[in-house]
Amino acid sequence: MTAPQPEDGRIGPAAEAVPRPADPDLRHGTVQGVFSLGTVRMGTNLAGALALVILAHLLTPRDFGIVAIASAVLGVVQSSTELSLSQALIQKDQVRPSQVDTAWTMSLIRSVLLVLLFLAIAWPLSLIYAVPGLIPVLVVSGATGAVLGLQNPFIILVTKDLRFWPLAIYLLALKVLSLGLAIALALMLRSYWAIIAGNALGAVIVTVWSYLLVPYRPRFCLRDARDIWSFSGWMFFKQVVETLNWRIDQLIIGAVVSKPALGIYAMADSLAVIPARETLHPIRWVLFPSFANLTHDAERLKKACLRAQSTLPMVAAPLGIGLALVAEPAVQVMLGPQWSAATPFVSIAAILYTFSTFSVALQPAAMAVGRTRLLFLQQVLALAVKVPLLVAGLLVGGLLGAALGRCLAELLSTLFEMVATRILTGIRVAAQLAAHATTIAGLIAMAAAILPLRHLLRADGWPALLQLALEVTAGGLGYVGAVLAIWHVTGRRDGPVTELLHVAARAGSALQGKAGLRRLRAATAPSR
Repeated sequence: MTAPQPEDGRIGPAAEAVPRPADPDLRHGTVQGVFSLGTVRMGTNLAGALALVILAHLLTPRDFGIVAIASAVLGVVQSSTELSLSQALIQKDQVRPSQVDTAWTMSLIRSVLLVLLFLAIAWPLSLIYAVPGLIPVLVVSGATGAVLGLQNPFIILVTKDLRFWPLAIYLLALKVLSLGLAIALALMLRSYWAIIAGNALGAVIVTVWSYLLVPYRPRFCLRDARDIWSFSGWMFFKQVVETLNWRIDQLIIGAVVSKPALGIYAMADSLAVIPARETLHPIRWVLFPSFANLTHDAERLKKACLRAQSTLPMVAAPLGIGLALVAEPAVQVMLGPQWSAATPFVSIAAILYTFSTFSVALQPAAMAVGRTRLLFLQQVLALAVKVPLLVAGLLVGGLLGAALGRCLAELLSTLFEMVATRILTGIRVAAQLAAHATTIAGLIAMAAAILPLRHLLRADGWPALLQLALEVTAGGLGYVGAVLAIWHVTGRRDGPVTELLHVAARAGSALQGKAGLRRLRAATAPSR
């Protein structure tokens, strides 16, 4: 499928549907997409970590507690109105301009409803959480979500043709602008309003910019609403339950513990989510259109799912487990001593976010074949397990018990996702686990390298920064060394290691080609 192309400020001819190309180079395009979005996500993660460090020194735990409540409410309400409209278009073999206009119109209606809903719930929630200043915070947060919902649908739609640069630039701009504005405002205001207002201003600027990245002039249309809803319906319900899974802990904990305690918990979660989950999240945008182009060949789709599900965790999992192992010096160096209470929560959250990387192919594969009901059922099952474990942990062990209950729930959820992948693709759960054997062995080697070193360094009273540097180096060498050793011992079989070497070789060739082209242009440029 080729998306309708923008033409003179409007999309292509209204009655013409554009067919899918016969045989695109999917693997090459997917690798390029993973590399481009992965690079952007690495940059945004570094920027996010740096911003957290700066904001942690400018704001208080109570500030982060209030922001956590607003973010959790926004996440749940957004998901309760999320229709996955652009994804519905990607899943189709042919896309008509009227379908794009319908998706945009449905997004507009959703944004209006989002603002009205936040106006209605702001006052009751301020009473529940005993924070009078929460009313304007929630209203502005709702407006922010509404503006983001109006992004240009072509930003997502062009990924069907394996064009990922507009999405990469959009994600990078949104993150950098929001964080930059938040830091600038924090320097002036020293209040939680810095984050709330920074997110709002960033959303407005980037949403407007999305229409400049891929020109598109929207038109009000609801002609294809029923057709789009046929895909989006189950995705809507799935998104609601998934966001409850994602935010329910902060909503429950926020009503029980003090706002400073919630702020420490939320800060730990914000830091822990960066290495593993946030690194892989945008890559789903690459896998979805790539898998959608394989729906006509079940065997190729099955192999692509297993390849993605074994390769991506090999990169993301050591980042998450590595943070869990070095959490103490990392918190001291990055956040400062006033946040030392966040250390155990960083370790636990980093581990639980790593679990989810081992089933990364489920959602894009299910969306590609239109089995979105399966995603909804999996999320319902995960929520049914998470809430009792979270509440039981909170009652028995307080905030730390809640974190441990959440971690156990995430482990069970990952197993549920593997079962769902088995139902969807036919890949046995044992085969999925076996595909991660090298990665898990590498993680064990990483822990074996860091833990004894940590004991020695702390016993001798080494500075936190030096401890962090040495532990990260030892863990990285232990992981990479173990993975490469296993690969050599097993005969260098085709698998995640070869995939990563293939990506690295392509990236190196591309960089060399660009450098050579610059040298050639310089050599052939006419002298003045």
